[in-house]
Amino acid sequence: MSKQKAPLENLKVIRDELKERNWAVDAFLFQYKKQEYVVLVKVYSDREKKESTYAIVKLEFIKKRHKNENFCTYADLYKIHIPDMKSFREFFGIEYKENLGDVIQQFTQYFSTFIPNQLMANKETSLKNSITEYLNKTDSESSTGIYCIGVKRNGIKKDGTSGKRSPENNQKAALLKPELFNKLMDDTTISFCFSEDPTRENTDEDILLRWAERNNNL
Repeated sequence: MSKQKAPLENLKVIRDELKERNWAVDAFLFQYKKQEYVVLVKVYSDREKKESTYAIVKLEFIKKRHKNENFCTYADLYKIHIPDMKSFREFFGIEYKENLGDVIQQFTQYFSTFIPNQLMANKETSLKNSITEYLNKTDSESSTGIYCIGVKRNGIKKDGTSGKRSPENNQKAALLKPELFNKLMDDTTISFCFSEDPTRENTDEDILLRWAERNNNL
């Protein structure tokens, strides 16, 4: 007899694919009570403390047409954890019921039907924008912005090893500057630099030339 699949198994599949690519976040659409949401699936970093030993991903629900309204939580393989039931009910428009445990279970089961079973390459604009906005906020190796201005060598850490490109910077470069990223992706000690100013953006050729000059590769 085959083992029954955990309700949120696909979140683990997405997480594992993100970690394999050294990426930080994925997004998909979720509809509940006629309201559409963008769901961000976030990977825990190695230095991040989990709310639970069994937590697999962090989740952020964002109302699609009201980006300033969001609800953050985390999930394990079997359920979405709700730290504050009142906020949860108000955000999703759920009426109060005596047995709120059943409500969470039903919500989790319904939510599970929307989770993709793999990372989807072709995403609609709202999902791409949500991912980019998240990466802009969390990429500590580069200033905010979508215009690539160059690359830099990461410094040496206290233990004497070279600093590695973060998942956020890695994914941001892969999404916004794919051809340049493909040429430099194997050197994980390089990070990509971005700006909010479009006039500062450089072509792939200019960035590669300047990088070669700095490293005496000409």
